[in-house]
Amino acid sequence: MKMTGIYLILACLNLGMIVFVDLLSGTSLPSSLHSLRVVFDTTTFQESCFMVLFAALPVIVTVADKFKQSKSPRK
Repeated sequence: MKMTGIYLILACLNLGMIVFVDLLSGTSLPSSLHSLRVVFDTTTFQESCFMVLFAALPVIVTVADKFKQSKSPRK
């Protein structure tokens, strides 16, 4: 869970930094958020699937590790 928490914190900081740089350059907040959304509007289905897969990878690894720990035999 620590890895997932760190991943989410870094993702939020990254998005905040993108919006902050847009605001410093004179772009309005709605326009900055719109530019983030447009990226997903112009991608194909396959590209979207890979983006979601790579974004979910830390969560998948954490869940798999927890599942392995619960399945391991006790000594």
